Amino acid sequence: MDELNELRKAARNRTLICIGVVAALGIAAILLLRQSGDRFLSFAILPVALPIVLVPGLLLSFWVTKKPRQRYRAAFKDAFVKRSLESVFTDLRYEPEQGIPYETIAATKMMYMGDRFHSEDYIHARYQNVRFTQSDVHIEEEHQSTDSEGHTTTEYVTIFRGRWMIFDFNKEFRANVQIVQKGFRTARRKRFFGKKETLFKKVELESETFNKQFQVYAQDEHDAFYIITPAFMERIEGLAAHNKGKMMFCFVGQRLHIAIHDNKDSFEPGSVFKAIDEEKATRKIREEIEVITQFIDELSLDNNLFVQGE
Repeated sequence: MDELNELRKAARNRTLICIGVVAALGIAAILLLRQSGDRFLSFAILPVALPIVLVPGLLLSFWVTKKPRQRYRAAFKDAFVKRSLESVFTDLRYEPEQGIPYETIAATKMMYMGDRFHSEDYIHARYQNVRFTQSDVHIEEEHQSTDSEGHTTTEYVTIFRGRWMIFDFNKEFRANVQIVQKGFRTARRKRFFGKKETLFKKVELESETFNKQFQVYAQDEHDAFYIITPAFMERIEGLAAHNKGKMMFCFVGQRLHIAIHDNKDSFEPGSVFKAIDEEKATRKIREEIEVITQFIDELSLDNNLFVQGE
């Protein structure tokens, strides 16, 4: 803890110095403009001059503080996150700087992948005899806009940010099925292999309550009814009530993919400006771990409910 707090203080102090330098540059720019003697001119130039001074200063500050922040973040994850994961899961592989590959998610054909992809906090482990993989995933889409003078501006807009979990099974699912909570806007429901007969069909289930919250798509209606039983619908509704983000379930091959779009990153340290509360940090990580375990427990993923019988 002493070493971790020293790393936090180093990141904090470097950040404070940079904030002070940027603030001083801004004040200096204002004072120089006031010295011009032309009050109208100084007020007219100020909105242009300040960004010219502050933006490079902020970029430089980010670069200068990057390494101290990274060292603190890595030490925190080794001291708190890895230890907590080891207490719950077996066969653990935890790689904070790695993530689920782009190709793995794209291969489901059920998610719009945008233009920029990032993934980190890779967890591969076993819980209740269920092997799983999880990462934080951030997907952005490029947006371009043109002003009245013909200048084009490019920005990236987040279309998915949250957890992506993959649960493995010993047998293959009977079909490719997608369950999408309403409000999850980046799901894809197009053909798997470009053939007309593989086009996804919308499936209406018997539960009106479920249909109000979720949409189901499958290549074959019978396969959807096989997987989505009344008991399974109740479990999904319960999970939706306990998770703030919007969810998508993808049954593909031998895997169940679950995406939670909640605009959050998991297993991150708190602010460098606050001393570490060991009990609070451990409790927060345990709560984030429970997001994984609750899906395995609530959906009974350790049995053969979703796989074809012999």
